[in-house]
Amino acid sequence: MSFENPQPESEKPKIEQEKSQEKVPGFDFEFYVTDHSADNADTGNPEKLKELYEDIKKDGVQSVRYDWHWRNVEPLAGTWSDEHLERYKKAKEIMQEVGLEEPTIILSNPPAWAVELYKIDKEKFFDAYRAYAEQVRDAVAQTEGPKIKRVQVLNELNNRVYTPVEVGDLPRVFEITREVFKTYNPDIKLMVTVLASNTTKLVGIPIEEYLPQLKAVKEGIDTIAVDYYPGLWHLPIKDADTINPKEIFKSMVKNLGLLEKVYDEIATWDKEYELGEVGLPTKKLWGGEKAQRYFYDAFFRAYKHLLVDFRSRGIKLPSKVGFYEAMDEPPKDLRGKILRNTPFPEHDMGLRDETGKRKEALERLSGIMSYLRAPMEAAEETS
Repeated sequence: MSFENPQPESEKPKIEQEKSQEKVPGFDFEFYVTDHSADNADTGNPEKLKELYEDIKKDGVQSVRYDWHWRNVEPLAGTWSDEHLERYKKAKEIMQEVGLEEPTIILSNPPAWAVELYKIDKEKFFDAYRAYAEQVRDAVAQTEGPKIKRVQVLNELNNRVYTPVEVGDLPRVFEITREVFKTYNPDIKLMVTVLASNTTKLVGIPIEEYLPQLKAVKEGIDTIAVDYYPGLWHLPIKDADTINPKEIFKSMVKNLGLLEKVYDEIATWDKEYELGEVGLPTKKLWGGEKAQRYFYDAFFRAYKHLLVDFRSRGIKLPSKVGFYEAMDEPPKDLRGKILRNTPFPEHDMGLRDETGKRKEALERLSGIMSYLRAPMEAAEETS
């Protein structure tokens, strides 16, 4: 196995060389990937979902994380979309039919009417959230196969684009979610995500400011997942090793300074924590598929070295790695189509294009997972 990168030979991640010197245990991670295919009728039909999930399984990824978007499930107050509920249900069944483990489901993206309700009457908002959670629980309970074990509550709590709920109101949301789902699975685990980024201040609360606030309400949750996008939503330009424009992106990709700070804090909370999302679009501005492939190579080499350092210092380690995302999501409206042709990075984040065709990064994925799990030479522990 070799890893080709858009770099000089001397700078390429030496993953294969390290594997030939194995002595010290690696890291026993579980891997999952986020997928939104079930949101839409075209990508969410059973045949396409089965093809996609079989492909995900083939690469060695163990499970899928996917949204049951509130805005899709209840677009208007009290009006439920049976179409979306049925597709989300079917997606779970197909995942398990092809041998994937139970998915993580996400209760995310309040519709506009619920966001307005939160502003004017929080009690009514909590009632509406409970009704939504009950609809999802009842739908999940109707599916065949093992019960889900994890529910993610909202999305990127410090990002106001996705989550308009203040920290002080989160315990109530956690309490409602646990009460609703305990009748389905008494051992249900609640997960939350946060965005580690120096651009968060533009859309929410910077992570280092937010963590002390989240720590105050941490007893209501079981797992904290950190979303981290170096070179994309996190731009540590001032910390770059070079000012050469052609090299600065490569430097940012490998810069895990902020992630290290966040992990260092969360590791003391006596909670499970993990890498929730990481990835790069294949838009031309970022260098297309070759750049995405390089991103995965370079980032996870740096990530393993971060964990080696944590282990040497006796710091609790993360338990899972989440990739973003399984497949491109083509925009459905004019605004999205316009944004797709701009530097806005959210589109084309998939490891497959919108037709399901595999991108170059997938040539590396199984090797990267093996690399993270593989032992290392003792000398690597101190490098």
